[in-house]
Amino acid sequence: MGDKGSMAAEIQQVIEQYNKNDPASWMRLEDALEKVRRELVPPHIFTMKQRLQTVNNVCIVVALEMGLLQTLTANQGKSLTVEDLSKASGYNAGLIARVMRIITAIGFANETAYQTYSANGCTLAQNSPGGIGGIIISNDIVFPVASRIRQYLRQNKPVDISKAPPAYEFALGETIWQTLSKNNEWKTGFDDNMTARNKTLSIPWHVKYPVMEKLTAWSLSTKPIIVDVGGNQGVDLQRFADTFPDLECELILQDLPETIAGIPGELDPRIRPTAHDFFTEQTTKGAHIYYLKSILHDWDDVASRKILSNIAKVMQPHSRLLINEMILADLNESMIRSNMDMLMLFFTNGMERTQTQWNELLATVEPPLEIVQVYSAQGDQQCVIETCLAQ
Repeated sequence: MGDKGSMAAEIQQVIEQYNKNDPASWMRLEDALEKVRRELVPPHIFTMKQRLQTVNNVCIVVALEMGLLQTLTANQGKSLTVEDLSKASGYNAGLIARVMRIITAIGFANETAYQTYSANGCTLAQNSPGGIGGIIISNDIVFPVASRIRQYLRQNKPVDISKAPPAYEFALGETIWQTLSKNNEWKTGFDDNMTARNKTLSIPWHVKYPVMEKLTAWSLSTKPIIVDVGGNQGVDLQRFADTFPDLECELILQDLPETIAGIPGELDPRIRPTAHDFFTEQTTKGAHIYYLKSILHDWDDVASRKILSNIAKVMQPHSRLLINEMILADLNESMIRSNMDMLMLFFTNGMERTQTQWNELLATVEPPLEIVQVYSAQGDQQCVIETCLAQ
């Protein structure tokens, strides 16, 4: 067990340095609190609470499905009784009281009096499109996999992912991409969650990567062309356009037709949404920057090699491929990044990669790619990996 005095001092320091607008500050606080929990909570209590987190998550789904969080959000600043919630939702008051007991215990709403509740920041966050999409991913999509994970491991031992199907495919009889192409609710939730994560948990790629410095150094004779491959609803290109409103450039947003069709609102006029499957030939040749964000972690090395090769084949010596993904640490990796790695494994046989794994993957692309430099920013879980055609 660690020294309690030093842990208390560490917690005090992180609290004093806490800045709600600084993502790095949140993460330091999370890490410090988690360290205290691991060190001081008795193991039998620690493990029991971990197991019961699934019940908590189910109750969040229940509260959303019953409309409880939505009603509290709509009445922000007011306290609502269980009878108020029952009248608004049509559900039994006794059931609502039991569900809200968990919801308030985990901090997703406030309990202001006996069977009386009000919204807080977590209520609002969970009731947002991104929060609802996140619970679809962590519950609706994960739980069917969890229910068959024992059979999956027994039938596919030793579970070599180059030969075994993803656990999701084993459990549901189809790939997650096939499911998302048919299930509009899950697809919308997936896209909304990705958009929310990009907006709130990700530092823009052009802040981490000195894009204007690079464009100037390249002494371009034509307008720069930037292609966001698999760019979802265009968040990253829109942020770039907002930052550089006067830059003459061509911004190409590529994704599947159904994703392009679901883009909410207007994008900058320089952004051209284009239907494209990154497993097919890249249609924009010789662009200055190709950009992949949170794409390759969805796929194993075989599929990732295909995606990368389709881009590498149309790159010119001046072209750069920027990969905005995690680079896992060799030791003492954080829980959130380790969680993401396992989600990718269960869903698609994908992975988060270490620096060594990135180097090995890029070297096997046809034609080969190599890392020029890695750019990171404190508080962002991902790095921008700048690559070019190998010399």
